[in-house]
Amino acid sequence: MVAHRRHLHQHPEVGLDLPETHDYVARVLRDLGLDVEAHAAGGLSARIAGSAPDGVTAVLRADMDALPVTERAVVPYPSLNEGAMHACGHDLHMSMLLGAAKVLTKTPPCRDTVLVFQPGEESDRGALAVLEHANLRLSGKAQAFAVHVHATAPPGQVLWRPDVFMAYGDWFTIELRGPGGHASQPHLVGNPVEAAAEITASLRRAVAELSEADAVVATVTESRIGNTVNVIPAYGRLRGTLRSLSPRSRAALMERLDGIVSGVVDRHGLSGDVTIHEGYPAVVNDSAFTSRLISRLSEADISASVTRMSAPSMVIEDFAYFLHRWPGAMVYLGAQGPGNTSFNHSDDVVYDETAMAVGAALHLLVADGV
Repeated sequence: MVAHRRHLHQHPEVGLDLPETHDYVARVLRDLGLDVEAHAAGGLSARIAGSAPDGVTAVLRADMDALPVTERAVVPYPSLNEGAMHACGHDLHMSMLLGAAKVLTKTPPCRDTVLVFQPGEESDRGALAVLEHANLRLSGKAQAFAVHVHATAPPGQVLWRPDVFMAYGDWFTIELRGPGGHASQPHLVGNPVEAAAEITASLRRAVAELSEADAVVATVTESRIGNTVNVIPAYGRLRGTLRSLSPRSRAALMERLDGIVSGVVDRHGLSGDVTIHEGYPAVVNDSAFTSRLISRLSEADISASVTRMSAPSMVIEDFAYFLHRWPGAMVYLGAQGPGNTSFNHSDDVVYDETAMAVGAALHLLVADGV
């Protein structure tokens, strides 16, 4: 698993089209004697027959895509692809499932098992294409499972939660328009820069207020306004993300954002539009499945600590689409590297590879029946 992880870490690819990653994973699976279903920009899957199938298929998923981040982490196996980095830990996810695959091909699982390697998790809804695989057109019952590494939790710690595990996620675009003007005459025209600052601050205050009832997040992550020092720009654009834990709080956050923008542009003499881009649904774990998995883990001879999360994570994940089709769960797996203080997606994040042993074991437990 370590060898797989280091190779994949050095060769990250972003989005849906991951030719090198697809080829590498497919080659490993075929070397294990598996038939691989592969689709360009649509991921890979392989079936392993169970020794005593009970009519329930285990669907084990790992995501494959990296992030458009230039790596600053100091590791002996740095990214060789400029501007791409496995900052979220998908290289570990793939390697854990490849490790489990090696065991399952030598010692068949109790259940029929489908191994799924998915591209485009970060923002491309790659799960939807993978769920069209022939290997996943299942006529009987199935259970879906995935592991997600957690960069600031101790290595080997399993963090779990029934019901809502990760948030709804949406994206927004705010466009601001005005007449533009001379920088020496700010009293004559509205300034999209000032409006953008007010929107950002107002949104932060709104989040604090709404979170008193149900946690929400709204983060402005991109601002593109102006291009010189002596012109008040005529156009500006903000983009960002919305996170929520229920349909009610999701709707309330969207409504508040729209109201904030409407009020700010009126005060500044501008016009503006808010566009909401519907993102991922919440990751909702099946309570019964999750409880059984944690019970099995506690009984097994595995060096792992188990912690129930007190609240859902505000991270989003398109594994949600798998859990819309079949019951199952996702868990966090602590993988904090030595000296690392950065969370997932940071350009200097470092993961502890020893956590992969626990991740592979979790996949094996599910394949044997939970």
